[in-house]
Amino acid sequence: MSVSYVVQKCTSCAGTKFDYDKETKMWRCLYCGALIERHEQVDTMFTIKNVVRQALLDVAYKRMDSAQNNLVECKKIDSRYVGTIIAEIAYEINMIVGGGISRAEQQNYFSMMKKNYMELKSLGDTPTEEEKILYEFFDSSEIIGVLILMYDSLNAVARRDAVMTYFDAASVYSMELNSSLINFSVKNNNFELFSQILHNVDNINKKSVMKTLLQKCPDNENKVKDVLFLIEKDEEYSEDDQKLFEAYIKDSDDSVVTKGRIAPAMCKTPARPSVECLMDKVISRLDDQQLVYELMSVLISNRLLDVETATIVNYSIVSCGYDTCLQNLKMLYESENFVEFNSSHFSEILNRDDLDADNKKTIIDEMLRFEVPEKVKHRFVSDYLCDGYDEPEIRLDILSYLFSVMDDLPTNSVEKYIISCVTDRENKPRIIELMFTMNLNLSFFHQTLSNYILSSADTFAVKKDVMYILFQIGLKVNAKACVTMLMMQAIPVEQRIDLLRMAKASGVNYDDVMDMYMNSINSSQFESGIFGELIQSATRITGTALMRYVLEFHDLPAAKTGSISKMLGMSYLSPDTINCNIIFNGRDKINCNLIQAYILLTTEDTQTSLGVLNALGGNKNSAGYDMDVSGMRYKFKKFVSMKNKTGELSETTKVLCSYCKLL
Repeated sequence: MSVSYVVQKCTSCAGTKFDYDKETKMWRCLYCGALIERHEQVDTMFTIKNVVRQALLDVAYKRMDSAQNNLVECKKIDSRYVGTIIAEIAYEINMIVGGGISRAEQQNYFSMMKKNYMELKSLGDTPTEEEKILYEFFDSSEIIGVLILMYDSLNAVARRDAVMTYFDAASVYSMELNSSLINFSVKNNNFELFSQILHNVDNINKKSVMKTLLQKCPDNENKVKDVLFLIEKDEEYSEDDQKLFEAYIKDSDDSVVTKGRIAPAMCKTPARPSVECLMDKVISRLDDQQLVYELMSVLISNRLLDVETATIVNYSIVSCGYDTCLQNLKMLYESENFVEFNSSHFSEILNRDDLDADNKKTIIDEMLRFEVPEKVKHRFVSDYLCDGYDEPEIRLDILSYLFSVMDDLPTNSVEKYIISCVTDRENKPRIIELMFTMNLNLSFFHQTLSNYILSSADTFAVKKDVMYILFQIGLKVNAKACVTMLMMQAIPVEQRIDLLRMAKASGVNYDDVMDMYMNSINSSQFESGIFGELIQSATRITGTALMRYVLEFHDLPAAKTGSISKMLGMSYLSPDTINCNIIFNGRDKINCNLIQAYILLTTEDTQTSLGVLNALGGNKNSAGYDMDVSGMRYKFKKFVSMKNKTGELSETTKVLCSYCKLL
C-alpha cells in the first residue's frame, strides 16, 4: 500500500509549511499562524497505519510476541513504509533492553536496529511530513511515550522533541512505560514532565516515583506540591517505608523549610520519620515557628513511644520560646501520650533568662496539670529556692507562686535556705515568712535558729529581720547562739534587747546566757543595756563572771554598785574567796582575791570605786590578806606601802588603801 497527500496550502497566506498544534489537534501555518485541517488520500487499502499503531501499542505494554506478529503484517503490506521502520526500531530496542534474550540475540537485534535507524535517518534528521501525519494519527500518548524513549536512546533529538508535541502524560496507562518516562524526565532534567507523569497517579508505581522525587528532584515549590500530592494519594505506606522518609530528612540537600513543609504530611502516615530524626534535622533548625507548630501538632497527635515523648518535652523546655513551649505542652496534655517530667525540666524553665516571671509561672502551671510526683515538686522547688539565678524581685514573685502550689517543703531545704542562701538579700525575711505559712513541722527546726545565728553570711540588717521572724514563728535558740546574737553590735542595742526578750520567751536560760556573755565578751563589747536585761532575770552567776564585771567592765556608775550587790547574792563565792591572777604595772604577776585585785587595778573614778569597794565588802581584814607576787609571799599592806613609796600606786588606789587603813 502507498499513501499520498494532497499538497495543502494555507487558506490565509498560501504557505505550505505547518506544525502540529497539540491543543486543537490541527495544523498551524509557520508563516501566518492560521489553523487548518490536513488531508490525506490513499490509493489502496488504508490499513498499515493501524497495524503500526497496534505494534507500537504492544511494545508500550511489553506484549512483545503480539508486537512481533503485527510487525510481520506491516512488512507484508509495505516494508519500506516509515511507520514500519519506526515500529521495527521500537521493537528491536525494547528487545535489546528488556527482552530477556541472550547476548547473541541482543547483538543480532542491535545490528537490525542500526540498519533500520540508518534507513530512517536517510529520510532526514527531522520528521518528514509523512511522519508528522503518522504521529497525529496514532492519537495515543502511550505510543508517543515509546517513541520518546526510543528517539532519546538514539540521541535523535529533533525527532524526540517533535513527538513530544503529541504527548499527554495523563493518557499513559502502562505503569512500566511511566516508570521509564520518569527516568527519562530525570535524566533530561525535564521536571515539568516528571510532575505531569506523577499526577497520573493511578498508573504509576507511587513508591518508586516517591523515591525518585525525594532523591533527585530539585528543591522548589513544585517538589513540595508533588510530594504532598503523592502522600495524599497513597494509602499504602507502612513502617517499612519509614527508611525512605528518614533518609530524605537526614541526607537530602533540600532546605530545612522544604523539609519542614513536607514532614507534617509524612508524619500522618504509618511511615513517619522518628521524632529524634525530625527534631535533629528539621524542628531544631527551623526559624518559621508556624511550621514548627504544624509539625509538632501532627507529631504529638500520633501515639508516641516514651522516649519520643521525652525528646519532645526536652526540646520544648530547653529550646522553644514561650509561645511554642506552651503550645507543645498543651498539645501533649490533650494527647493520649504518657508524659513524665523530672525536676530538671522545671529547673530549666525556672532558670531560663529569656522568660519573665509570668512566663515561667504560666509554663509551670501547664506542666503541673500532668501527674507530677511530690518528690519531683520538692526537688525543683528546693533547687530554685537555694540555687536559683534570678534577681531578688523576680525570685520573690516566683517563690511566692511556688509556695502557693505546694503543701510543704523538705526540712533540709528550708534549713539550707535559711542558713546558707544570701541571694535574696533584703527579701529573704519575707521568703522565710512565706515558707512557714506552708504545712511545715516546727519540731524539725529546733536547731535552725541557733545554726542561723552562728553560721549565716547575711548582712546584719537581714539577720535582724530573719531572727525576728524565726522567733515569732516559735523557733528556739540555745545560749551560745543567743550570746552571739547579743554581740552583733551592728544591730542597735534596743533591737538586740528586744530579740533577747523573744529568746527568753522561747525558753532560753538567762543564767546560761549571762554567764556565757560575761565570759565571752571583751571590755569594749560590754553594753550596760544588755547586761541590765540579763541581770534582771538571771538567778545565778559564776565567780569568773563576777570577777570580770568588777575588774574589766565599765558600767554606769549609778548601776555598778547595785549590780555587784545583786551578783554577790547570785554567786556561791564571796569576793575574798574569788582568786584573781593579775599583772600590776606591767611586771608584777600577782595572785590575790577580788577585793585586792580591784584596789590595785581600778581605773574608775574615786566615788564609783569606793561604792564598788563597799559593795564587795572591802575592809581591812579582807584587803589585808596575804598574796603571791611573782612567786613571793607578801602581806597586802606591806605590798601597797612599798609600791606607794616608789610612786606606783594610782590616786584612786591610794584613796581605797587609805579607806581600808592600809596606808
